Amino acid sequence: MSPLARIARRTRGQSHGPITRLMSPSDFGRLLKPFVFLDLFDTQAKPFTGLGLHPHSGIATLTYVAEGSVRYEDTNGATGVLPAGGLEWMRAGGGVWHGGGAG
Repeated sequence: MSPLARIARRTRGQSHGPITRLMSPSDFGRLLKPFVFLDLFDTQAKPFTGLGLHPHSGIATLTYVAEGSVRYEDTNGATGVLPAGGLEWMRAGGGVWHGGGAG
């Protein structure tokens, strides 16, 4: 068995309101494939109306809800609420518009 891997790099990310982008294609995403985006949403129990519909193409996203719940929708007709511990897998190969917010 190999020894524990050491941490090669740390980041506090870049925050924009309740969203902190921890990894993107221009930083950690160059090193850690296939993951390109890693975002942390923390509303600190403040009202959060969410993100309006916005486009993605040629990617897949995995959403994991650690606490609370998340509401989602897309232009393919998918809607719902993910509870804590829930997962959502979205494939946007040919393009999709999606959005969501606090559940």
